[in-house]
Order: sequence, then C-alpha cells, then structure tokens
Amino acid sequence: MPFASSHSADPVEELRLRRWARENYVAVEFRDQNWHAVVLDEMRRKDQEQAAVASYAEVARRVVPLVTDQGRGLRGPHIDPARSNVLVRVPSVE
Repeated sequence: MPFASSHSADPVEELRLRRWARENYVAVEFRDQNWHAVVLDEMRRKDQEQAAVASYAEVARRVVPLVTDQGRGLRGPHIDPARSNVLVRVPSVE
C-alpha cells in the first residue's frame, strides 16, 4: 500500500494523524468514510498487521517446545494417556 503523503502536504501533520489513527483505532464497520484519508490509510494498515498477527498466532498454537520450561511435565497440546480405573490385586503370601 503506498504511503499516503499526497493527501497531506505537511509531513508532521501526516505523522500526527497516523499516530492518532493508531491510538484511536476503530473496527472497519464503525469507521466513517469521511475521515481524513491518512487516518483511513493508517487504520487499513493496522487491519493488515492484525490479520498477519492472527495468522502467526494460529501457527504458533501448534508449536510444541522441545525443552520444557519447568520440571518434567509436558504442557500445552500434550494429553496424558487415559489410565485404567481397575486396580490390580497382587496376591499376598501368608
């Protein structure tokens, strides 16, 4: 997406508008299309960044570290195998 400097002659004003757009981000369905073009452009950029982060997060959920952080227990997607509820009696010699 091209840098929208043609919408604003003053680079300082453009940076101020972009910062405002970042700090006051609004979801697409609630945006007013009459807002300044620089503000809309920066919000579109943030939309793209959030989509990229979401796609990376989806992949990261499937990654399992090879070395555990604490102790010997496995955490995350690993599931302990189901154990039998039957107790085995060992015959005792009397």
